[in-house]
Amino acid sequence: MFFLSKLFKSNKLKSVNSWLDEYIKILAERNLKPKTIEIKTYLIKVIRQQIGNNYLTQITPPDIAKIIKIYTDQDKAPSAKCMYHLLKDIFRESYAQGWNDKNPAEPIKCPKVTVKRSRMTLSEFKKILNEAEKTGNKIMHDAMMLALVTGQRRSDIAEMKKSNIKRNYLLVDQYKTGSKIALPIKLKCKKIGVSLRDIIESIDNDYLICHNNKKIKLDDITRQFSRLRDRVFNRDYWTGTPTTFHEIRSLSERLYREQRIDTMTLLGHKSQQMTDKYNDSRGREYKKLRIN
Repeated sequence: MFFLSKLFKSNKLKSVNSWLDEYIKILAERNLKPKTIEIKTYLIKVIRQQIGNNYLTQITPPDIAKIIKIYTDQDKAPSAKCMYHLLKDIFRESYAQGWNDKNPAEPIKCPKVTVKRSRMTLSEFKKILNEAEKTGNKIMHDAMMLALVTGQRRSDIAEMKKSNIKRNYLLVDQYKTGSKIALPIKLKCKKIGVSLRDIIESIDNDYLICHNNKKIKLDDITRQFSRLRDRVFNRDYWTGTPTTFHEIRSLSERLYREQRIDTMTLLGHKSQQMTDKYNDSRGREYKKLRIN
């Protein structure tokens, strides 16, 4: 009886913060991708701020719902979904190790992810690109061109260097997925008449995109693109939220698919289903009927 009483007391006194210290070690053993660890680490900080000082046995479904609501209230559905899955896993692990007698995240439904961000058309891309050229913003001009011609994410564009070119291939180690892609420098987007070789030869530095001879920060890419976009288009121009730099990746996929390029390999996806999501213009472009 004394042993059971002592065990119950120790369980009751286990705080969320103390458990999260242990949970972080569990994550470290899962061999997750660096980007995944980065996202989960940030979300764990939010959990600590909201319920970290509470005991595990005190956490209720409304506490879980309140944390998820932080993101749904900001229309950040993907982040809300990530938080939901993380909370469910955190308390599943604590339940499995006997720290609480139920998972408070279990009754909560997964937030529905509705994509509201507007796709980008080629015409819109050209107008924003012209604005970059007109304002003398060579960094964004080159970044946008690289994004369209290579189809890569901003995190990979920021890492591209001339020294990564081997035997006429630009080697890309995708930060998000770990996929390794070799892009031929003769790769050319016919709709704009520019090849990867053309872009590389127009740049003097080793880093293809840099600021003061240093690798550009990802937030700078996002911020500078947004400024250029908003100079060209009013906020009410977009049917959803304004298009972003990342949408160049979808535009690239759609243009290259017309050229019959293997876009699944280009984008570094493991399934055609994922690539097909990028091919969806979300109602912003007409599908052309091709006849012989």
